[in-house]
Amino acid sequence: MDRNKLYITTTLPYVNAEPHVGHALEFVQADTISRYFKQKLGNENVFFNVGTDEHGLKIYRKAKEEGLSINEFVDKYANRLKDFCKLFFVEYDNFYRTSDESHHKAAQEFWKRCNDKGDIYKKKYSGKYCVGCERFITEKELIDGKCPDHGTEPEEKEEENYFFKLSNYKEHLLNWLDTNPDVLKPSQKIDELKQIINDIEDISISRLRESLPWGIEVPNDPQQVFYVWFDALTNYVNVIGFGTDEKKLNEWWPGIQLFGPDNLRFQGVIWQGMLASVGLEHSQKLLEHGMVLGPDGTKMAKSKGNIISPFDQEEKFGAEIVRFYLLVGISTYADSAYKEDDLINMYNSRLANNFGNLLNRVIHLSKSKGVKINRYELVESDFKSKIDAFKDEIERLYEEYEIALAGEKINELADWGNKYITEREPWSKKLDIKESEVILNNLSYLLNTVIYYYTPIIPQSCKVAKKALLEEEKIILFNKI
Repeated sequence: MDRNKLYITTTLPYVNAEPHVGHALEFVQADTISRYFKQKLGNENVFFNVGTDEHGLKIYRKAKEEGLSINEFVDKYANRLKDFCKLFFVEYDNFYRTSDESHHKAAQEFWKRCNDKGDIYKKKYSGKYCVGCERFITEKELIDGKCPDHGTEPEEKEEENYFFKLSNYKEHLLNWLDTNPDVLKPSQKIDELKQIINDIEDISISRLRESLPWGIEVPNDPQQVFYVWFDALTNYVNVIGFGTDEKKLNEWWPGIQLFGPDNLRFQGVIWQGMLASVGLEHSQKLLEHGMVLGPDGTKMAKSKGNIISPFDQEEKFGAEIVRFYLLVGISTYADSAYKEDDLINMYNSRLANNFGNLLNRVIHLSKSKGVKINRYELVESDFKSKIDAFKDEIERLYEEYEIALAGEKINELADWGNKYITEREPWSKKLDIKESEVILNNLSYLLNTVIYYYTPIIPQSCKVAKKALLEEEKIILFNKI
């Protein structure tokens, strides 16, 4: 992989329902990382992939429920996710759909290579199958006989299916983690990942076509179709040339993968075993974001009535304010309650009162004093050193994928600017024009820095702010709510 290139991907949400606030968190986090590195490395050196997972029994049944053909159904929900991305300024480079013919071919090529390695075999299997999870689940995972995630009793199934020899890779994966302890964020999850690896067994990777009519055909066995997640996981390398363009694949892989806390087993174990089987490097970084909880701090559930819709929040506050809160008000790697009061307070204090207020004051004073700002040759060296120390710290946080902490540091910089302007009083009649000019140019340098580093988080507002600062147009960037 070219180290000056960065490939970042989200998981592919199932297209069986509206995007929820957990998807919103994951997609805006990935977009922020993508935007930061595009600013730094250039657009052509960052590739950002999102998409939809469109196969499986759950989707087949939901389409029937809604009275739609399967293609109409997956198109409807894939388009909803595209609308959602547009709404929240998620600028992806590729939108991947697992129902596309190109994906079918690439997934089948992946299967063939695992099979050539001797890692796929067929056997009879009976067990408890959860349609919600799209997988067989073990007795020890059940709570009161029900799936812990979906609260439903699994269906008893007996089939002859293909299995992947995941157990072959137990030692290999443990060794990989021991030699790459920083591969997973948050780091405290590494023990959980090791435990999952220690418990791994071979896994079923196909279903009978008669049980699952909607899926990718297994090579050389038309009676069997891919298990939905085995086909979906291959998207991460298919999109960058697996099986079709090895040069492109080597240029971009390995990549950075974002996913939620219910996905560690798939991303950190199963997918890594699959990569080892086809002889590809493991993922460069696994970023497990936290769960967005209801306002009461408990898991969101329809039965509790504490579900938060990103679409409803957008209607209430506007997309960028919701985006801002998800990125800096919600912890990047820990579970956090979503509270509208916190959203309002954070927006008012950090954006309206701090960043927006400073921008407005500096432009207003430059006008009233007749001072030309944005002349960085006038910036005092001590002042510049102070700002550059902030820059280093903000960049370090972004490059460690600590979005919320980077946001805090940017806010600290804007806050320091407000303290500086209050202390130095560039409006004072006691100062001559030269002194006011230095102070206001110092501040325009600071504001330019704030705008640059806030751009990945609030791109639209920063575009407006940059124009206002350069053209010295008076502006109220953030109206209080």
